[in-house]
Amino acid sequence: MVRWMVRAMHCTVRCIACTTEDPRPPSPTASVSESNAGASPEPEPNNPTIVVRGLLLVHLLMECAMAVAKDDYFTARGYLHHLNHLVSPIGDSMQRVASCFADALAARLSPPPAPKPYPAPSLHTFKFYHILYQACPYFKFAHFTANQAILEAFESEDRVHVVDLNILQGHQWPAFLQALATRPGGPPALRITGVGHPAESVHQTGRHLAELAHSLHVPFEFHPAIADRLEDLRPSMLHRRVGEALAVNAVCRLHRVPDIHLDWLLSTIRDQAPKIVTLVEIEASHNDPHFLGRFLEALPYFAALFDSLDATFPADSAARAKVEQYIFAPEIKNIVAREGAERVARHEKLDRWRKVMEGRGFKGVALSANSVDQSRILLGLYACDGYRLTEENGCMFLGWRDQRMIAASAWRC
Repeated sequence: MVRWMVRAMHCTVRCIACTTEDPRPPSPTASVSESNAGASPEPEPNNPTIVVRGLLLVHLLMECAMAVAKDDYFTARGYLHHLNHLVSPIGDSMQRVASCFADALAARLSPPPAPKPYPAPSLHTFKFYHILYQACPYFKFAHFTANQAILEAFESEDRVHVVDLNILQGHQWPAFLQALATRPGGPPALRITGVGHPAESVHQTGRHLAELAHSLHVPFEFHPAIADRLEDLRPSMLHRRVGEALAVNAVCRLHRVPDIHLDWLLSTIRDQAPKIVTLVEIEASHNDPHFLGRFLEALPYFAALFDSLDATFPADSAARAKVEQYIFAPEIKNIVAREGAERVARHEKLDRWRKVMEGRGFKGVALSANSVDQSRILLGLYACDGYRLTEENGCMFLGWRDQRMIAASAWRC
């Protein structure tokens, strides 16, 4: 159902972007008709009530966002009043994503008295990342693709060092350690520098990885680099050693670095002379300086994301509700409700990252056929057929139906 509705959303977004005299969105019925024009017929959803309610939610959210963009807060609060009677954090996927966006719009209308930056994951939140990691292929795709690129770069090296700019719980590295343990001729000596916060979590991750490496007979060292913000990272915290092959791994982390600090960070990484830099980011433009542009990009993206959660979690899943509440709702609120230094969820599409990386002295490295095959095997483990894998200019994209969700690329100095 949401696949069909997201097409209507994209059509509505195009209409808004192209309209100069009348910025009001078309009616829900008009959106659906135009979105299907010229396209092959697609079966309509089975439940008319859900369809009508979903289109009404999209219409109300668009109207409310445009009222907010014009500083017409009285009208915006009126739309929010209607929305609050239709949305539900435990309803269908469109009701749930609309609930998150309605909360975010309400937060924008009533800003907090003091700055409240987007929080880093707490120890309590990590368990919901683990649930998401097991249920959906997004993080696994990111980790397996990056791992394969790093393994290939390290193929003939005896001493290797990985700097992980977003260590979290270290889910990426058990499979990497197992691959090193089975390398012909024996594993190399491996060091991992894990950048993260809070300190307790980073140290715990290091202990778990050390125990696993010991059981696999992989020579291993772990260095914690405690930093809530990458702009606080210093070269000495990376523990670089002469004679080691270095890889820098950046999975869903660089988007939180402000442009004013990104030049310095990438220059610091380049100066460490890594053999490879793996970059995985959300494939979305959530960094428009104008609120309405971000809103119009974020709504169809998260609608597709919540639809994919429906396909991998049971209909009445309490775990899914927690994942949405603790992981995605704060991100939506940060994109929609915050500005300036408080807005840290600044996702960019790969085209933009390509310009950034090339402008800082990096050159793209094509992901190998092994990476593609591995990703296809990964998607085959999931019962639903909505996930899509595409390749473009040596990079890979994982999508949900027609919406690209995440992009993976590799770079060298």
